Amino acid sequence: MPQPTITTVRIEENPHEAGLSPAQKKFNQLIEKIEAQKTLLAAWQEAIPQFQQEITQKLLPLRHTFREHQAEMVAMLDGLYTHEKFSTMQYEKISYLISSLCEELIHHGWDDLKPLYDYHSGQDTDQTDFDDEAMLKSFLEQNSGVDLGDDECDFSDAAAEKKHSDEESRGKRKKSARQLRKEANEKEEETTISKMIQAVYRQLVAALHPDREPDPAERERKTELMKKVTVAYGKKDLAQLLELQFSIAQIDQHAVRHIAGDRLKYYNTMLQRQLEDFWQEVQHVEQHVREMLGLSRHDPLSPKRLFTFLNEDTRSLRSQINRIQQALMLF
Repeated sequence: MPQPTITTVRIEENPHEAGLSPAQKKFNQLIEKIEAQKTLLAAWQEAIPQFQQEITQKLLPLRHTFREHQAEMVAMLDGLYTHEKFSTMQYEKISYLISSLCEELIHHGWDDLKPLYDYHSGQDTDQTDFDDEAMLKSFLEQNSGVDLGDDECDFSDAAAEKKHSDEESRGKRKKSARQLRKEANEKEEETTISKMIQAVYRQLVAALHPDREPDPAERERKTELMKKVTVAYGKKDLAQLLELQFSIAQIDQHAVRHIAGDRLKYYNTMLQRQLEDFWQEVQHVEQHVREMLGLSRHDPLSPKRLFTFLNEDTRSLRSQINRIQQALMLF
């Protein structure tokens, strides 16, 4: 059965009445911005699994092929180093090439190359990972002139203890009358907002309850709509609840246009919070993608660009494979 169509709710101007008030204009703007963030989030949620599937099917096999060729190159270079006569500088260059290739391959799990890396680099792979805490301790000692000793310094625990102490100190301070009034107003606002969400939810449940519908097709339609109502109510998604009301003609343009001023103010407060929540969720997804691709926060990014990056990486990797295959043939 096709999914029920949900109509976006907005306050339309009426030529026979005064123009929209600032609160009504803000309502429309918030609804539009929420819809834009919802659309963007849905696009990401659709694109990321497809992108990951493409990586698995296309990019990862190419990477494995390239690393196999790199390992083959390491073996050939080590054979040259062992069995051929070179100048000291040439030996150093070959060792540098071997250790560079080994370092990259070890980073990707080729642990059997560690002895070869140790020999040609003059380093111990077990000691190449630096201890962040030791580095921090050394930095503090150098810059403060204080010897912190050999005992382990748990900086995270110290920071947590200081934070807890600060919170306790703030908690013991007596709140001012202004702070108390602010908290009381915020609590009252939360209660009012919760009641408004409940009121919209109950109106929808009363109109859409499938058990009260004798017609099978209509009952199935209402069941689908009720699922959307339940999800929207669980998320406190006022925009979606109002859109559902609008879609089933429970409210019309006249009702939306004449929402009471106080109620509209609370609606705008709820919508502003929703917009911030959606924005944060989109930012979280995009940050994850940036980290996955190694992009900075200044690089342009969109769901469509994901596949542009994938195609560029695929072409680049194929080119690298061709070059290393030609180099191996020269041996």
